Amino acid sequence: MPARQVVILVFDGVQPIDFSGPAQALITANEEGASPQYLVSVRSFTAGKIQTASGFSINAESVDLVENIDTLLIPGGPGVHDAVQKNPEFKNALRRLCERSRRICSICTGAFLLAQTGMLTNRRAVTHWRSCDRLSSEFPEVQVQPDSLFLKDGQVWTSAGVTAGIDLTLALIQEDHDATLAAKVARRLVVYLRRPGGQNQYSEPLSLQEASGTPYADLLQQMISKPELAWTVEHMASIAGQSLRSFHRQFKEGTGTTPSKALEKIRTELARTYLLTTDMRMKQIAAKAGFDSEDAMRDAIVRQFGLSPKEMRERF
Repeated sequence: MPARQVVILVFDGVQPIDFSGPAQALITANEEGASPQYLVSVRSFTAGKIQTASGFSINAESVDLVENIDTLLIPGGPGVHDAVQKNPEFKNALRRLCERSRRICSICTGAFLLAQTGMLTNRRAVTHWRSCDRLSSEFPEVQVQPDSLFLKDGQVWTSAGVTAGIDLTLALIQEDHDATLAAKVARRLVVYLRRPGGQNQYSEPLSLQEASGTPYADLLQQMISKPELAWTVEHMASIAGQSLRSFHRQFKEGTGTTPSKALEKIRTELARTYLLTTDMRMKQIAAKAGFDSEDAMRDAIVRQFGLSPKEMRERF
């Protein structure tokens, strides 16, 4: 069968992981038996060297030389805004390229380029969480949904920041072939298959670690190190050296969440790690992560990640 022609459009200031992640997922699909295979190429409107946002350059072929484009991938990066501002023809050229493609996908802030062409008008779309407000402000006709990792609206797919491009690509592989092949690719790349599209873009436990400069750094580290302990709010306040009333108020101001929710986030993240990296039974995982029961762990994981422990284990 004819190979599926996949074109990754690059430009000065492109973010390397936005195109290398999806490219590797597609190449891995080929290695795992994709039929038809993917013919992946990195191209630009002006063939030659492209300066990436990471400081090194890559060579790109001319996009004018390719025909029968199955999938067009548009990565993001700080160069997305200059691409249009410095070259008025970029927008029209991209629009024509989209019209030549069966399926169009943007990675991260590549959504801004699609919005410039009008391809996102009255469509649901997402981009990196730090840029969702800007996308919504500059293009009010786009239905921005900031909580999604990736979205499909007709022939157009958009994805959130950085590694979400791999999540989107796994979804493409599943759509083109089947879930079995997508699972094989995910295992080879050591990534989740596949994070729910509505899952929060950023890790909540990581957001807690951003509070390391607050008076609660030591407390949070102890909670992360020993989640199985019976962490009462009184005990947390004691470690923080505060009265219970002051602790409640100032902890939320410093971390952005309540003590009980912070503990749940820490425990569910640990449970997820055990689910995806060990063969331990659910009861064992619940105990090691600090939950009173399997049911308590299940409810907390559903609240945090939008799927059950069983579903989470099956999708990896």
